[in-house]
Amino acid sequence: MEGFWTAEFGSATGIFGGGVAIFRDGKVLGGDGGYFYHGEYTIRGNTLQATIEVDPFIENYRSAFGTVNQKLTLDLVGTLQDADHAVAQGHPKGMPHLAFGVKLTRRA
Repeated sequence: MEGFWTAEFGSATGIFGGGVAIFRDGKVLGGDGGYFYHGEYTIRGNTLQATIEVDPFIENYRSAFGTVNQKLTLDLVGTLQDADHAVAQGHPKGMPHLAFGVKLTRRA
């Protein structure tokens, strides 16, 4: 799982986006056009679990959840499909109605 990954994501709001993430030593760091991400992940077998804080850095930028200027915490569970591909699903804490999915591809 360690390396530089691209992320293609979407939510139950119908909003889609993309970003990048670096996975290293149980930590994840990344971002997209308006948010930066930081958190932790674990791998057990081919199961990925992650808790990621999503913080806005551009004022009034709309998130994949339709929120604006709001910090979110995502709980994700997924599967490593092979050495270069993973998928995960989850939702922001306190917002179980806002399902979220992400497709990850290792780039380096």
